[in-house]
Amino acid sequence: MFSRNATTTAATPKAAKNGATALSFLGPEVVISGDLATGSQLHLEGRIDGNVRCAQLIQGGTGIIAGDILADEARIGGLVQGTVNAASVIVEASARITGDVTYEMISMAAGARIDGRLARREALAQNAAPLLIATPTEAEPKAGTELFAGEAGRRPAG
Repeated sequence: MFSRNATTTAATPKAAKNGATALSFLGPEVVISGDLATGSQLHLEGRIDGNVRCAQLIQGGTGIIAGDILADEARIGGLVQGTVNAASVIVEASARITGDVTYEMISMAAGARIDGRLARREALAQNAAPLLIATPTEAEPKAGTELFAGEAGRRPAG
């Protein structure tokens, strides 16, 4: 009935590109406060308040990461509040990313939301200059322009 030579492939996790076969599963009841790093696969349904570094990330729809992600492969299905940096990124329809995404290959399903910038790793390597984002502030008057406190919108004829 049972044999030592018999192997079951259903219980064996799929190997990541780097050859890692270990799998860590964090269920929806798990909350981690702090950074998490592993050289293997991570399946997340819970919450991580910290940065995540792994070979392969699979985030389910209930998964929340409040931190940055660095992975070879990332499948995002939940909420990410931070940057995503991975060679291969798959953004599922249920995903919500608030932060920049850096990738070599990306796939996005209809309905996915990303509030941030998308950039290919190759393009960032070529443009070594850092990106600057200008945030508008209250405008200052140009030199020679007078502001009048009198009637709103009226200027004296001149």
